[in-house]
This record gives sequence, C-alpha cells and structure tokens, in this order.
Amino acid sequence: MRLTLMTLSMLLLLFSAGIASDWHIEHLDNGLKVMILEYHQVPQVNISTTIAVGAKNETDFFDGATHLLEHLILFRGTEKMTGEEVAEAMTKHGAYFNGYTSANWTDFVISLPKENLDFGLQIHADMLFRSNFPTDEMDKERQVVLEEISRTEDNPVRKIYRASLQSLYGDHPYSKNVLGSRERVSNVPRDSVYAYYKRFYAPNNMTMVIVGDVSAPETMTLVKEYFGQFPKGAVPHDNYNSPPVYNDVIELEIKKDINQAYLMMSMIGPKVDDPDLHAIDIMADILGNGESSRLQKKLKDELGLVYSANFSFYTMKYEGPMFAFATLDQANIAKVEKAVKEVLADASADGFTEKELRKAKNSIKTGFFTSMERGLDIADYYSEFDSFMGHEFVDTYPEKIENVTLAELNAAAKKFLNTESYIKTTVVPK
Repeated sequence: MRLTLMTLSMLLLLFSAGIASDWHIEHLDNGLKVMILEYHQVPQVNISTTIAVGAKNETDFFDGATHLLEHLILFRGTEKMTGEEVAEAMTKHGAYFNGYTSANWTDFVISLPKENLDFGLQIHADMLFRSNFPTDEMDKERQVVLEEISRTEDNPVRKIYRASLQSLYGDHPYSKNVLGSRERVSNVPRDSVYAYYKRFYAPNNMTMVIVGDVSAPETMTLVKEYFGQFPKGAVPHDNYNSPPVYNDVIELEIKKDINQAYLMMSMIGPKVDDPDLHAIDIMADILGNGESSRLQKKLKDELGLVYSANFSFYTMKYEGPMFAFATLDQANIAKVEKAVKEVLADASADGFTEKELRKAKNSIKTGFFTSMERGLDIADYYSEFDSFMGHEFVDTYPEKIENVTLAELNAAAKKFLNTESYIKTTVVPK
C-alpha cells in the first residue's frame, strides 16, 4: 500500500504525541503482560502474543523444536478441537491467524472483525495453553517442516545466509538454524516437545498486545477471564556464548545448480541495547539501501560488476549480523569483493556527509511509519520487541534515529566496519 502524505502525517502525529501514553497496560497475577491500544480506524481487532522463547533457548537435543512447536500449535489442534475444527472456526469468524519463530522469540497472531473479539481471545488462549498434539499429528507436521527445510536448502539466498551465520557465530545461539536440523526434527520425541511446551509457554514469559476498534477496559476484562487462569511457568534460559573473534577472512563456497553467483561478506554488529545501534541502522541505509546507496552506485552504476548490491544490519537481542550482499556473475567475485572492501574502508576511514545522514534519517523514519500502518503490524512490533527489549524501544525509535549526530555515525562506522576479517560466502554454479 502506497504511503500517502495524509497517512504519513497521521502516523507522525500518532507517534510524536506519544503512542505510549495511549496504551492500557496491565500485568496479570500470573505474569502475563497485556497491552491494549484503542485503534478505531477500521472495525477490526488484532492480537499478537509473543513468547520469549526462540532458537536461542534450544539445546542441541531440541534443535528446531521451537519452530516445530509453532507449527503444532497453529495447525494440529487443542484439547477441545482438532486442527481441522480450529481452521473451520477461524474461517467462520473471518479470522486470519499465523505464527512466526525467530532466534529470539515465537509470535502468534490473530486478526478478525471486532465483533468476534470474544471468540478470538478464547481460541487464542486455547491454542497457546491447551495444545495437545497426538503423536500421529506431530509426525504429519514433522514432514511439513522437513519440506520447509528442503526448500530453504534449495534457495540460494537463504542458503548463503544460513551458511554465513553458522560460520560467523560459532557457538553463539544465532548460529542455529531456526528451522532446525533434519536429524533432530525427524527424531525429537513427542513427549519431550510437549514437556518443553508446558514448561516455557507460560503467561509470565509472554507479552500480549491487542490493537483495534475495542474498549480497553472491556477487553481487559475478557483477557483476565480467558488468560488469568493459567499458572506461571519456568523462565527460559538463553544459551548464550560470545561470538568468535576472527583475525582473517574465512571463505566458504557452495555449489548449486544455478546460473548466477551470490556473494555475502558478513560481520558482527551491535546488540539491541548498544548505544551505537541507531547509528548502525543509518550506516546500513547509506551503504546499501536502494539505487542511490554507496554500494549500488559503485558496484552497479560505476563498475557494472553486479546485478544488485545491498548492505543490511538485523536488530537482535544479542549481537546482530551485518553483511554486504551482491548478485553477480561468478567471474566477477574477486573484483566485487575488492570493490566492497574499498567502499567499506572509505566509510570507516572518512565517514559520511550531512547530506547522506539527513537522507538516511528520512528514509528510515518513512519506512518505520509505513510498516506501522496496519493494526496487526503495530501489535507485532510491540509484542516482539517487548519480549527481549521492552516496548519502549518502538516508541523511541524514530526520535533516536533523528538524534544521531554525524560524529556518532562516523564513530560507529569506524568501530564496526571491518575489511580485514569477515566471513566471505559464495554460492556459485556447479
């Protein structure tokens, strides 16, 4: 959906006025954090509940169990309803429902007409706390996940990303494949996954965010009715290890049946609570976001060496990955690597300009507000970030982007950009 000037103005007003002041926030006695925002633009209600459990909490034995569990909760039924009955009930009530698993969290969402709020909360509670997947149903879902793993292996972009992270992070939890390994997904016992679910999928490990055309007090009464009965659970432990320190370039080559090549040069970036985080977001935008970015202009427009090029940084609870990425002909890999290093070295040594800083700030804030147009997106952002950083991160993000100075940006680039030691991963034709 195109962002109109009126829509952007509305969102700017919403956030500049302080969206935090409009939230109704309570903690239930069992630890569930509930945030409700009355958002009357459309007659709809959106629920996003994030559990502070992701791949970072898995042992090797449970490799991929969190993602498998997401599938089971969504599609394999509860103590009261089969998976088919859940799907039929959702359709009957005009509901969209889905789930997402990351290294940091697992998120379940439901969006439906406001008059069906009572149903939405009931079935949301049933799925989150009363899933009861029989062995045969779990075995069916194993096959679905195994097919998903196969598709990822066949996709060169996903393959290069996964291989890069595995090498970049070593024993750090972000080296793990969120989808899991074939061996563990195939063999992890049903009872072990169920015990994992009962232990950690508890209200004290959850943030529920409701955004929609509702009355906050009335909605909170329903939340307490349907969610207040469940007991607290164990607090999950993050299996954290510091990322490796590299003194050289580590090279990985993957051969696939493809026609073009892919290059990724990966480095470690800051944690979500690092004071340089917002400066790194700006740096990534200048280096690699869009046709006017430094990498695109140098590698594609000036040298004609790539089909596309970008630079990205992913905000994570712990050290997030930074990487330059290019699609290119195999014969140009060495030239492109050299050119990328020159662009990054120049940014590290000489920094950026006020003009670049201003443009990046505008780009990031517009993208942020665009991503918050829908009620479901607002609910997702707040629940997910609250699970590992606190919802205030979202409230203050545009302001903190705006407040980054050129000196701070250039210092962060000098600190985090590294052209001497990184992970170089290529996917090339066989």
